[in-house]
Amino acid sequence: MIRQLFWTCVALGMAGCAVGPKYAEPEQDYPDSWSHEESSAGTKVISSEAIDTRWWSVFEDPLLEQFIATAASHNKDLDIAMANVSSARALRQIERSSLLPSIGAALGGSRTKSSAAISSFNSGQIRNTYDAGFDASWEIDLFGANRRALEGSDARVGAAIANYQDVMQSTLSDVARTYYEARGLQKRIANTKQSTQLLKETFDVVRDRFAVGETSDFDLSRAQSEYELTHARIPNLEGELKVTIYTLSVLLGRPPEALLAEMESVQPLPVPPDMVPVGLRSDILRRRPDIRAAERALAASVADIGAQTAELFPSFFLTGDIGSQARVFSDLANSSAGVWSLASFIQWSVFDGGAIRARVELQEAENVAALAQYEKSVLEALRDAEAALSRYAEELETRQRLAKGVQSRRKAVALAKELFDAGEEDYLAVVDAERQLIAGEDDLIISETNSITKLVALFDTLGGGWEAFSPATPD
Repeated sequence: MIRQLFWTCVALGMAGCAVGPKYAEPEQDYPDSWSHEESSAGTKVISSEAIDTRWWSVFEDPLLEQFIATAASHNKDLDIAMANVSSARALRQIERSSLLPSIGAALGGSRTKSSAAISSFNSGQIRNTYDAGFDASWEIDLFGANRRALEGSDARVGAAIANYQDVMQSTLSDVARTYYEARGLQKRIANTKQSTQLLKETFDVVRDRFAVGETSDFDLSRAQSEYELTHARIPNLEGELKVTIYTLSVLLGRPPEALLAEMESVQPLPVPPDMVPVGLRSDILRRRPDIRAAERALAASVADIGAQTAELFPSFFLTGDIGSQARVFSDLANSSAGVWSLASFIQWSVFDGGAIRARVELQEAENVAALAQYEKSVLEALRDAEAALSRYAEELETRQRLAKGVQSRRKAVALAKELFDAGEEDYLAVVDAERQLIAGEDDLIISETNSITKLVALFDTLGGGWEAFSPATPD
C-alpha cells in the first residue's frame, strides 16, 4: 500500500501542472520616427543609423575614454549593483533547490544502562547501539508552487541584471557629462582671466586720462567696476571646477583629489557632429535597461500570483530513510543490520479565514501596479528621448546664434576704439562694448559646454553603452 502510494505521488509530481496565469510580454506599438528631427531653424541634426555602443568615441578624447574604462571597473554604485545580482542569483538557487529531494546522512552511537528499579529483566545491563544511514524528503510540486516561485526568482535575476546595466549606462553618462562640465569651466576661467587682463588695461588707460583731466570721474568708476566685477568671478569658477573634478574622481572610484593634477592641463571642447546617429525610436524599448528591468519585475509579479494560488491546493510530501543498526560497530555493514522506512503525507490548509485568497488578491493587485509601472517606464523613456533630442537640437541653434553675436560684438569693440581714437566717442563706449563682448563670450562657452552635455544626455536616454564592458548575463 505504501509503495503504491509512493509511486502514485511520484507520477503526480511529474505530471503536475503549474496553476496561475501564464506570463506573456506586453506588446508595444509605437512609431519608429522621431517627432523632433530638426532644430527650430529647420536644420536636421539626427540620422536613423544605429547608435554606436561606444557613443563616447564620437568625441575623440583619449582621456575621456580612459576615465570611462576606469569607472566601468571601479565605480562603487556598480559594485553595489553587481552584489545585488549575486544576491538575486543566490535566492534563485534557493528556490531551485526546493524542486529537488533533500538528502541527509547520519552516523551515531549510544551506550545505555537499564535500571533495576523499573524492571528486573536485563537489569544493570549495559548496551551499545550504532546507527548509520541516509534520510530523504521531497515535496512533490503537483500544483507548481515551487516552479512558480522559481520563475519569479529567475525574473528577479533578470531585473537585477537590467538594473546593473542601467547603473552602468548612467555611470558612463555621468562621467562624460561631468568631464565636459569641467572642461567647460576651465575654458570659462581662461576666458575670464583674459577678459580681466583686457579690462585692467582699459582701466589703466582711463585712469591715466583721468589724471590729466581728459575723462570724467564717472568713466573712471565705470572702468574700475567692470574690471573688479569680472575679476571677482574667477574664484567662484575655480571653486566650482574643483568640486566638479571631485565629483568626477568619485565616479571613477577614486579619492576626490585624485584627478586634480591629471585635469590641470586645459583641453578644448569638442565640436558636436553635424548628424547624430540615434537609430529608430522603437529601438529604445530594446536598448534601455530600465525598461527591461520593469518588464522583468512584471514577469516576477505574474509568477508570484501562481505561487500564491498554488497555496489553495494540497501539498504532497514523501519521506524515507535507509540505513543499518547494530550493537557492534563492525556489524553495520552486514545485510542483516539493514533498516528502512517510507512515508507519504498530504498537507492542506482547510480553514485560514480567507488569508490565502487575500494573498492571491494582493499579488494580483501588485501585478496591476507592475504592469502600470512597465507602461509608465516605456512612456517616460520615449518622453525623455524626445525631450533630450529637442534640447540638443535647440542648444545647437543657440550656440550658432551666440557665435554670430560674439563675432558682431568683437567688431563693435574695434569700432568703438576707432571712434574714440578719432575723438567721436568717449571711452565709456569702449568699456560698454568690451563688457558686452565678455558677457557674450561667456554665454558662448556655456552654450558650447551645454551642447556637449546635452548630446551626452541624448545618448543616455537612447540607452546603451553598458554593452561595451562585459555586461552581467544570466547563468
